[in-house]
Amino acid sequence: MIQYGYKALPTPVGVGWGNYPLAWLLTYSGSDCKLWQYAYGKCQESELCRKVAELLPTIGYDLTRHRCLHP
Repeated sequence: MIQYGYKALPTPVGVGWGNYPLAWLLTYSGSDCKLWQYAYGKCQESELCRKVAELLPTIGYDLTRHRCLHP
């Protein structure tokens, strides 16, 4: 769709979660682990998010070691 000479941007993945759900999951240090677990579950439902999360250990990050995954 073209509007006023600009190409319309596609709807970002994770609307309502922000544009970067993995970054949020990696950096969240709050005390609400139920919120983190809910966001993690939503990430696991998304094929793209799940695949990227599986690749994170290759660059030194690992969601499975987050304190909220196994409280």
